[in-house]
Amino acid sequence: MREDRALLRRLGRGDQDALRLIYQKFKDDLITVAFCLLGDLAAAEDCLHDVFVNFAFRARNLRLRSNLKGYLTTCVANRARDLLRAGVRLVSLDGLEQVLPAKGNPSQETSDREETARLVRAMLQLPREQREVITMHLYGRLKFRQIAEQFAMSINTVQSRYRYGIDKLRKLLDAGEAR
Repeated sequence: MREDRALLRRLGRGDQDALRLIYQKFKDDLITVAFCLLGDLAAAEDCLHDVFVNFAFRARNLRLRSNLKGYLTTCVANRARDLLRAGVRLVSLDGLEQVLPAKGNPSQETSDREETARLVRAMLQLPREQREVITMHLYGRLKFRQIAEQFAMSINTVQSRYRYGIDKLRKLLDAGEAR
């Protein structure tokens, strides 16, 4: 957290290397969050690009109430929400293999890719609010308290959305196995 604040101060002073370091540090988690919310790698990359352009522009005046990763994850979720509201709903799952880390075992990678595609398809069927909380908690690695703070809602609401979303996700995945 201290390192993030130092990078943010450097960025606020115009140090472009700080922006590169912040991007490198968080890009994998952030692209995964965007991909899970949008279901398309190109749209996820556009989302991440938009967030970092805006972030670089506003860094000088930015005062974080929480950690930098939480802030950026929320920015990605908000931008993805804006894209979905604007009608950008690409569920092609193109680029899934680029979001998943390589394991070195081709048969395991194929199996993992298929499972992840199935999971992402099911997640895209959840209500947006549940999908956001699940994605931010599991892929953004934010605690429920952080999610509640970022979206200015009670922790009980966040936990309920998570629980109901996980329950619905289980039902969707179980129904898919029954086919």
